[in-house]
Amino acid sequence: MTEHADQLRQAFETHENQTPDAAAVYARVQEMSTKYKRRRRGLQVTGGVALAGLAVAGVVSIPQLLPGNAENTSTAAFPAGAVPSSAAATALSEADLQKAYAAYTAAGYGYDDAQKLAKIWHVKSQDFNKVKADAGRRLLAGQTLPIPPTPDVPVVDVPVSPQDEARFSAFFHAGYVYDDAVKLAKIWHIKDPADAKLMAGKKLLAHETLPVKPKPANVAEAKEAQKVETFFAKGYDVDDAIQLAKLWHLKTAYQAKVEGGKRLMAGQTLPIKP
Repeated sequence: MTEHADQLRQAFETHENQTPDAAAVYARVQEMSTKYKRRRRGLQVTGGVALAGLAVAGVVSIPQLLPGNAENTSTAAFPAGAVPSSAAATALSEADLQKAYAAYTAAGYGYDDAQKLAKIWHVKSQDFNKVKADAGRRLLAGQTLPIPPTPDVPVVDVPVSPQDEARFSAFFHAGYVYDDAVKLAKIWHIKDPADAKLMAGKKLLAHETLPVKPKPANVAEAKEAQKVETFFAKGYDVDDAIQLAKLWHLKTAYQAKVEGGKRLMAGQTLPIKP
């Protein structure tokens, strides 16, 4: 799953009347992915899989947040070269989207499968949630996908020393991602990209400049992620984020986490206690 074990970027924002509010679901996914990221950093390897997807990278395996538990056993043929209609997935109601995600997960498919399907179907967008939604829709229609399911590897807890944790954090907080670690490993003649991350983190903590610069978009994303981490580190949770979103008139709990983390990092206090 390569970098997706490092940068957990995608999560669904859909909901229906009988399920939690979309903001709550999204916030819960983010919270779980943050915990996953901390546990997973000790296993950063090239081509490594295991997520985050929470299981997150979209919605890889969080059936407890999704309605239904559909499981498809049909053997109906599905043209391997057929291109899915992204418009069809987008046009699904929020309730049907949730069912599509659940069907995709229940059938045993994971995040890596979404990437493979995107290539098979020539989907240029990196929004693999749309691929999952379309795949789930087809499964519910009794069709068979062009690849067998390969569920994501279960999360394995690996102890990380405080020193290494600080170095990993410095690497990610600076906006660097897995691809950058691969480049640095080649430059420094280091076999394992995970070791390159540790080396980079060590240099960053020493205020040294690395031979590779992170992409501006990744830097911005890292800063936002750090604010969210600060929010949780101070003891706040999803319910607090939902309450703050209402107080600050924000659309989602995730926005409240970002704003809350920003204020906490600036030494301010929030209007509610954790």
